[in-house]
Amino acid sequence: MTQKNKLVDMFKRNPESISLKKITKILDIVGYEEVRIKRSHVVYKKFGCVDVVIPVHGNDCKPFYKRQIYKIIKHLL
Repeated sequence: MTQKNKLVDMFKRNPESISLKKITKILDIVGYEEVRIKRSHVVYKKFGCVDVVIPVHGNDCKPFYKRQIYKIIKHLL
């Protein structure tokens, strides 16, 4: 199993425990691109999919946003 697969499996098991740095790696794996960073919000886009906006505070985001990202990514994997 590759490191990418392990990272995605870890995110599937417990999305709230993953750091923001690893979430950005997972979004890159799925095909999302970081479009812009505006103050405390990072925007990711992928053609034909819902945009992902992550409010970042203290180099992490709230568990609610991690669960929302998981719901979006779940359909792509």
